[in-house]
Amino acid sequence: MNNLIDTIKKIENILSSLGIILNQEYYNLLHSYQNGEKLELTKKKILLKKYFLLNKNRIVLEKKYGIFAPYKNNYQLHNYWNKIVKQCLLLRELNLKNKILINKKFYLNQYFLELLPSYKTCITYNIKGNLKN
Repeated sequence: MNNLIDTIKKIENILSSLGIILNQEYYNLLHSYQNGEKLELTKKKILLKKYFLLNKNRIVLEKKYGIFAPYKNNYQLHNYWNKIVKQCLLLRELNLKNKILINKKFYLNQYFLELLPSYKTCITYNIKGNLKN
């Protein structure tokens, strides 16, 4: 049973670390910082791999002990599970905010790239002084 408790504690720690990374990512996207994007991405990948491994381990331990989420019979496991659920909901909101911000920035960049060629053609003149198309 202690193995299951330790696994759930580790999952909770990983989720809180992911929350910190997503908050930093949102801040960087909001203020257009380019520093550390690769570092954050690799950290996020590593944490997600650890999370999936621990989640598989949790499922195996649940089958072994015959206890399944939301662990209403065990007070300690139930409290940790509630924290995990709240953290997952928070991460989902942060991820949605980041996606919206990325889409807005992509749209603005795409709009600029579409305007740039038309702007260049409008200001280009030929030898006679007429606008080039």
